[in-house]
Amino acid sequence: MENKSKRITAHLIPYKIINDEFFFFLQKRSDNAERHPDWFTIFGGGSESGETAEEAMLREIKEELNFIPNKYLYLGEYNDDYSISHYYISEVTNNFENNIKINEGAYGKFFSETEVKSEIKLTENNKNILKDLINKVKNI
Repeated sequence: MENKSKRITAHLIPYKIINDEFFFFLQKRSDNAERHPDWFTIFGGGSESGETAEEAMLREIKEELNFIPNKYLYLGEYNDDYSISHYYISEVTNNFENNIKINEGAYGKFFSETEVKSEIKLTENNKNILKDLINKVKNI
């Protein structure tokens, strides 16, 4: 197998809690997207040369959602065969969707914990990351 360097990515998971249930704001990728076309995924993308993971996340979220989070926490680093991905989380208000503009992908949508578990167009990797978010927030 060819030894290629892994892509470094950074992501933000906006979430809210209503009646003790978590809701996650996810991106519906366009049907012509290079990776996971027409699937749901977590907002974010590749870092540019010299950027820290945090800088990449802030730039990507500004580009994709026209949003700058006031507060966010580092969830962790996740590795697979292709990338090293850094995930951040940010609790948002109930009117979050009124304060953003989707600039990439088809649209964004809040998913409940139950919907995440049953969504067939969401990778198992992303489902596991969202489970980690719940565990982290419950232990803060």
